[in-house]
Amino acid sequence: METASLLIANYCVPCHSFCRYCLLASCGKATGVDYKAGEALGGRVIREMKEARPDLQCSYYIGYCMDTPDLPEFLRFSREHQGAAATFLQMNGFAFREDQELAELMENIREAGVELIDLTFYGTEEYHDRFAGRKGDFRFLLRMLDQACKAGLQVRVSIPLIRENLSQIPELYEMVSAYPLHRCACFLPHSKGRGRTIPEQRITKQEFEQLPEEIRKAFAKTKHMTEAEWLVSDEMAEPVDRGLILVLTPDNYEKYNRMSAAEILAELEAMDDRYLQEMPSLQELARMYGDPQNQQLFRIRDLALLWQQQYIAETGNRIYDMHDETHSFSVHLRADELLINRMVVENGK
Repeated sequence: METASLLIANYCVPCHSFCRYCLLASCGKATGVDYKAGEALGGRVIREMKEARPDLQCSYYIGYCMDTPDLPEFLRFSREHQGAAATFLQMNGFAFREDQELAELMENIREAGVELIDLTFYGTEEYHDRFAGRKGDFRFLLRMLDQACKAGLQVRVSIPLIRENLSQIPELYEMVSAYPLHRCACFLPHSKGRGRTIPEQRITKQEFEQLPEEIRKAFAKTKHMTEAEWLVSDEMAEPVDRGLILVLTPDNYEKYNRMSAAEILAELEAMDDRYLQEMPSLQELARMYGDPQNQQLFRIRDLALLWQQQYIAETGNRIYDMHDETHSFSVHLRADELLINRMVVENGK
């Protein structure tokens, strides 16, 4: 499989939310290394990779959220190295602020070059606050949205569709659409991190088709079908591309700081190759675990992930899960996803 990108991730900023489906299973504290140490390693890897593999996208990113005094430096670094964060930030999980502080925050990031931010709403107020794990989060996000628009930033509102919140989506969609949004995007949560704890919340095709037309039009463009439909389709393609992500921790930092970028890349590729060798093919997994009666909607990537998780559990959890984003991991992309990603970049959406 071709490696298209290498990302150095440093979860050095604690998140102030505790979202029920957090991909990273954020625990309310930082698990990465000091920001400056992470930036130094990330910068070195980027420079070395530009020399050795100019075809490879290489970047440094921080999490669990962007609420850090190091944000101006991170934006400067991202501009210098053409990182995605130079122009785009996901901004959930910030500590509560007054309107004046929010206005200054939005103005500062706009002046630093950020053009687009994302804010994720999980439902109407009471449900959203419970889902996000803190009372007042919904109203705070609305104030962030308001101040971002006033500062001249483009805002994308993202809304996960799950069974519990479906009845709230029309009201929520109407509420956020009153603002001058760049777009409102609806999606299905991934089965990663704490998202693995809510499989029964994945919606069915029938439930999706009962949503208002404007919400269905705001749904993710990647192909979704029911598990039953995937099993009889000829579109269950294997991935063709991968992105590799090194997650820095206090325990592994010194090791990777001593390694060259080429050595880091080779180690991650070997880990992912081993995972692929140990894992049955997609067709084999479909025969083993596919449910021809299941009407829940999936991208093929998420359905494959579900089957792979079942295989890992069935074989005694001896396989290092390369799709677990709490440690170093990989993202496998199929041809249709690569095409959609290119269209998104070209169209600024």
